[in-house]
Amino acid sequence: MMVSHNAKNRHVCRTIQVGIATAVGVLSLIGQPVWSASEDNMLFHFTDPSHFTEWNINNDTVMGGISQSQIKQNKQQALIFSGHVSLANNGGFASTESTFLHQIASTSLLTLTAKGDGKTYQIRLKTPNLSYGEAYVANVNTQANTLTQHTFTPADFTVNFRGRKVTNAPSLNFEDIDRIGFLVAQKQQGPFIIELHSVQFDR
Repeated sequence: MMVSHNAKNRHVCRTIQVGIATAVGVLSLIGQPVWSASEDNMLFHFTDPSHFTEWNINNDTVMGGISQSQIKQNKQQALIFSGHVSLANNGGFASTESTFLHQIASTSLLTLTAKGDGKTYQIRLKTPNLSYGEAYVANVNTQANTLTQHTFTPADFTVNFRGRKVTNAPSLNFEDIDRIGFLVAQKQQGPFIIELHSVQFDR
């Protein structure tokens, strides 16, 4: 496993070398309890119906844009979020969101495991403490066709509303999270695809 630090973002990104044994190990975790045996972390798989509700799509079509996206599950039990971002009609984003089916415990680290396409995505977290349309956001800088882990602390997230930073917003506590989503924006037009495996919370 190679660890690298992104100068523009404080979170840590790890590149995972995946072999047959690793892939089998990942598949064997699907459907397992959320808590680890030591109860030091909570692991959620994005395609596990006991971990998340149905995933919803929200594109720029709500504002007159024509971007398109879809979600599906691949053979590796990962959630595939893909589509095409268009800048027509002042559009330029596509997103998906779901709700956690388990209460998150008090934790200090969030680790996302995903395989991207070299584009930058947003991980978006929501809590009951935010107003409608607001979200805690952080950037996920992916490497094309490479499975990576991205680790965040609550301080890595800022509150945004329709692309604008919100001041005087409540601080993020991971135990307050009830929804999670992903968004491709920043006018990154063209096709996109990200393979979402899991999110883990560590004490």
